[in-house]
Amino acid sequence: MLELKDLSKAYKKKTALASMGLRIEKGECIVLCGGNGAGKSTMIKLLTGVENPTKGSVVFHSKQKRPFAYMPDQMIFPSELTPYEILGYYGQFLNKNKESIKFVLEKTGLWSERNQKAGGFSKGMSQRLNLAQCLLADTDIYILDEPTDGLDPYWVIQLKKIIKELKEKNKTIIVSSHIMRDAIEIADKLIILFNGKLIFYGTLNQVYKEYRCTSLEDAFLSIHKSEQ
Repeated sequence: MLELKDLSKAYKKKTALASMGLRIEKGECIVLCGGNGAGKSTMIKLLTGVENPTKGSVVFHSKQKRPFAYMPDQMIFPSELTPYEILGYYGQFLNKNKESIKFVLEKTGLWSERNQKAGGFSKGMSQRLNLAQCLLADTDIYILDEPTDGLDPYWVIQLKKIIKELKEKNKTIIVSSHIMRDAIEIADKLIILFNGKLIFYGTLNQVYKEYRCTSLEDAFLSIHKSEQ
């Protein structure tokens, strides 16, 4: 579904992401893990085309004109517009009808607030509207950058259910997260980055075997120690 071919990014003399190559299969949920400065944000920018790679390419194997939908880590919506108006505007470009807009607003718990101005939304409500605009695209691949940021425990659980539903529809999901508990619960495979380098790509069980541990926390500690 998605290939990274010799992908790298450098800013002047600083390498933000070292050369990497990997293949992501259809219907997988991939969690991108790493601490601050690991390269997660850079990788997301390259996947979404926000920035161009210094070398290599990202190849989407999709017949859709719009192969992916993107939920950025923060999205600022026009404060004077309502969720219904905002999604209605996006829907014009995506060729989505009113039923589709209602569906994603209900899915994200915002249908009852559809006519409230977004300027009065809490961080969690804004994040759910961010999720709604991503889901509206209804595409093959979903790229979610720190999607649980600002969500309360109930909506973290609901987000995981939504990801499970997308997988059941054979969608591919890429999630950037620094919360290891979330990675354990939703990932088919993990991409672990450290200082801009791809350290590991595989299943959770493969992580445990590779680093001779029984928790993701211990694996990260082992990686941090070995890469210093």
